[in-house]
Amino acid sequence: MSTKLKAYVSGVIGAGAIVLVPALLHWTSPHPRRFLLYLALAMLASMLKIRLPGIAGTYSVSFIFILIGIVHFTLPETLVIGCAAALVQTTLNAKQRPTIVQVLFNMANLILSIGLCFLVVHGLSGRGLAEHQPAVLALVACVFFVTNTVLVSGVLSLLQGRPLKEVCQHWYLWSFPYYLMGAAVVGLLPLSDRPTEPASWLILLPPLYLIHFYYGLLVQPHPEGRPDGTEGQPPTLPLPAKLYISAVITVGLMLVAWAATHWGAQVTARFIGYLLVTLLASMCKVRLPRMTSTISLNFVLILAAIAQLHLSEVIVISGAAAVMQCLWKPQRPPAPVQAFFSLATLIVSATLSFVVCRLALAPALGDSLSPLLVLATGILYVSNVVMVAAVLCLVEGKPLYRIWQNCCFWSFPYYLVGAAFAGLMITTSRLAGWQTSFLVLPLMALVYVSYRLHITKAVLCSSMS
Repeated sequence: MSTKLKAYVSGVIGAGAIVLVPALLHWTSPHPRRFLLYLALAMLASMLKIRLPGIAGTYSVSFIFILIGIVHFTLPETLVIGCAAALVQTTLNAKQRPTIVQVLFNMANLILSIGLCFLVVHGLSGRGLAEHQPAVLALVACVFFVTNTVLVSGVLSLLQGRPLKEVCQHWYLWSFPYYLMGAAVVGLLPLSDRPTEPASWLILLPPLYLIHFYYGLLVQPHPEGRPDGTEGQPPTLPLPAKLYISAVITVGLMLVAWAATHWGAQVTARFIGYLLVTLLASMCKVRLPRMTSTISLNFVLILAAIAQLHLSEVIVISGAAAVMQCLWKPQRPPAPVQAFFSLATLIVSATLSFVVCRLALAPALGDSLSPLLVLATGILYVSNVVMVAAVLCLVEGKPLYRIWQNCCFWSFPYYLVGAAFAGLMITTSRLAGWQTSFLVLPLMALVYVSYRLHITKAVLCSSMS
């Protein structure tokens, strides 16, 4: 063991002890019987270990009980659960007998992760957000996953002599979907005074489909993922493509003019907040294989805006998002016609979704979130993909269904999970205000990183095969 590795491991173990000892000295357990049952179940869950693809270590279901403890139990109780879970997981049915240092490091890792999460929860509770657990849980799951992954990656980086970023990506690739599904399950468990609606369990479908998509890429990369070296090169536009692009751009500019003359911002601060966060989200983008366009994180904010803001605000936010997505670190500088077409397609898609959901079908939908979100997501996704696929069909001369199939294969899982996060944002906004709804975005940002890593890996595997 190198000097740096010894210092790192000793530092983590020492920091864990500094957190654990004072917490145990101030032991509190309002419901001892419930805690003992919780402890027994967590230790049983620690025996159920999972080996993820390409990862030497194991994961267990016990992290679900740790998330429950962070939200519903005291800090000392949750730390005891974390230590017990680490002890059982590390020592039971291990391929090699672990050393004392390994056991202590795993315990300290969970202690520090739990302690940091409690700091976040305590800070939010002080602001009166304890009752809005879905948003708080999303942020806690993000903090727990990042802290746990970085601490483990740090010791592996020093042990294997590999860059920390490379090790983090390796562990991140498959562990995050596992954590995401666990966080979703914890959020749906009827552990609080508020009962869980049966329809809420549908939120498990997006992460399940995302995991299915990731495993599909692992088993058999999609043939359309092979890069052909021509992506991003602007081809010569035939006349039908020019006419189509001109028509879409004209409609988009007309909608911008309408928004400028019919401005209806109800809360200026809310509009500015959504605009700024959407611009930041537009910088997080993924280039789809064999496509000149990209998808980004901004559609989550656009969906939330469609459900809550005025049409003129939605148009401006969509247009700003498209411009930022197009101009922020492009693979190649876009031609003006490409930038205007991207702007117009997103504006038209968002407007169509708003008109159908908030105007035409508003009496039928009422205040029900699930039908509104499903319909808004479907219209936004389908209209955007169809307009992009149509222009590619006219430019490249390929069948529309093949381009549509390629777009859907790569983008649909991302949109599906994003729609679930948009629903979480809308629910949080209704309960606790629009500012609080942004708490769910860090976890969605982790989804973006996970998706981008899997897409990149699949494209590289395809190009090498």
